[in-house]
Amino acid sequence: MLARDFPTLCLQDEFFFFPRVSEARHTFYRAAQVEEQVIQGAWDEVAGLLASLNLIPWQGLDPEAAADLIILRQSMRGFLQEMGAAGVWSRDPLFYLKSASLSLFPVLSRSPLIGWREEECLAELLVNLARLLGWGRRQVKKLTPPLKVLAQEAFADTARFFTVEVSRFFRRYFPNSLWWPPLLADLLKKLAAFRDQVMRRPVTPEFRLGADAFRSRLQEMWGVQEDLPTIAGILAQEQEEATRSLETLAGSISPSSSWHEILAAYRPPPEVPAEPLKLYRREVRRLKRFWQRSPVLPPLAGTLRVAPTPLYLRALRATASYTAPWLYQQGLPGFFYISPAAQEPAHRWRQHRFLCAHETYPGHHYLDLRRLSLPSLVRRQYESPLYYEGWACYAETLLTEQKYIVAPQELLIGWQRRLWRALRGQVDLKLHTGRLDLEGAVTILGQAGYPFPARQVLRWAVNPGYQLCYPLGLRHLLRLRELFASALNLRACHEILLSGGQLPFWLLEKRLRQAAAAE
Repeated sequence: MLARDFPTLCLQDEFFFFPRVSEARHTFYRAAQVEEQVIQGAWDEVAGLLASLNLIPWQGLDPEAAADLIILRQSMRGFLQEMGAAGVWSRDPLFYLKSASLSLFPVLSRSPLIGWREEECLAELLVNLARLLGWGRRQVKKLTPPLKVLAQEAFADTARFFTVEVSRFFRRYFPNSLWWPPLLADLLKKLAAFRDQVMRRPVTPEFRLGADAFRSRLQEMWGVQEDLPTIAGILAQEQEEATRSLETLAGSISPSSSWHEILAAYRPPPEVPAEPLKLYRREVRRLKRFWQRSPVLPPLAGTLRVAPTPLYLRALRATASYTAPWLYQQGLPGFFYISPAAQEPAHRWRQHRFLCAHETYPGHHYLDLRRLSLPSLVRRQYESPLYYEGWACYAETLLTEQKYIVAPQELLIGWQRRLWRALRGQVDLKLHTGRLDLEGAVTILGQAGYPFPARQVLRWAVNPGYQLCYPLGLRHLLRLRELFASALNLRACHEILLSGGQLPFWLLEKRLRQAAAAE
């Protein structure tokens, strides 16, 4: 049902509150039907389905059916939380800009799974994208200060994307066709009208959710069971452990220098490629070879492309990001996107090995291929940010544990990244519970020694709770490993963690405990 009305949102992992439904590729030309009436109808239907599912006790089902039921309920709760009356479609212009731009991803990537050369479908897509922007113009009634800043950049990037990249595509593949220029012109006209309307909207100073709404969001969207004081304690513990490890390591490298000073002096050797994409591609190849031979993770084949971040995503994503393929099928790639111009060169080189592992092997790309190969249709379509980001952070710890990375300075970088994420989680928590303002958030993040913290804070301010998923997910996975890896061995522990999909951690613990008892 969601794939019929919201194909883009079901195909792109940018929209984590929608299930990943590969069948949506068949209706890609409809774009997202994000008119208020359509959204309300979908919301009512999902709410009714969830009410029915809530009557089924999962304890009476076999383990696989129980896991499907639990995941289906969680997926529905996330959709209802984010797409309700006060949801993202009524307050965030970026939602519409991302929806419009990403609707063209199947076409621009020339996916073999769709009819990207069919002129009637493409014409319908351009018409529907113009309608989508018209809905945004009517439905976004006000802005918060962070969204106003981000929207200005995103509107400019989206206009350049349609004017340059989309126009170039049509000129190349449909050079003598008369149907697309007026449709593209109308789309740009609708985009300009949307921008002008949004920039005139009143700005609401308060962007924070407040403690109660923030806690509800964590529980409904991602199934976080801990209360806010417990979460604060976990983040403080992660910060303390990372800081202590950084100071201890720095003392062993150079007793007279701080870890900040040691990293600032750490420079690449002469043989390192200066061109960013070459640097990342070389590292991804090395990671893939290493983890295919590793005894602690099941091998998994798949295609990955390292490419510059598309223009329409640069204002919306970090300097590096990952997009999964729609299907686990030979030749269909995942995309590891890089924005070299947004990266300070020395910082890029210091971070690139951990960053590649986080996004590719054994992080997001590896995990998505596992998800897409699951036998369960329900769990194949579900991503849990708490598990997804936690696993990618856990993948970074495997680099040092399995001796892929051994240089003391690079070990410092690993702990710096853990400190960075602990601080990000604290900023997320304190911002949206009213205990921190944007300027204070930038000050806190400065402790990690990362560039451009102010830009990062704006993005986190409009996506409450997501930054908590990194350190919380990591701590859960490390705890489960500590409890069960010795009884099961590390390979078997990983297989159980990966083979059931992105399940809640309490259910993973139950499965691990049963496996350990059977040994």
